[in-house]
Amino acid sequence: MAALPKILKEVPESHFDGMRQKLSTVSAAAFERLSTVRGVTPIRSSAAMYMMVRIDFAEFRDIENDVAFCSKLLNEQNCLTFPSKCFFEDGFFRMIICTTTEVINEFGDRLQEFCDAHYKA
Repeated sequence: MAALPKILKEVPESHFDGMRQKLSTVSAAAFERLSTVRGVTPIRSSAAMYMMVRIDFAEFRDIENDVAFCSKLLNEQNCLTFPSKCFFEDGFFRMIICTTTEVINEFGDRLQEFCDAHYKA
């Protein structure tokens, strides 16, 4: 028997239920935390391992697109996100949410600090 079918057959359903619950909890925490940051709008996900976040460029003085946003966020706050340009879309970034709520909250704090530094006067 190939490895993946065997794993899927032998791993109890409770494991998958627990993973779905963890992803749901972290997704809700990410949505709640990022909803408090002016200039970005999180898109609610349903148990995905990532979240898309809309960027309102009109709020920022020196960020012209999602690639610049993600590049500056990485350089200034050491936060790795993916510009939606990678996924043939514009004006969003993708963040990975398969982590802890503590990490999500720290990301939210760093994102807030980053946005504060780039808002228009």
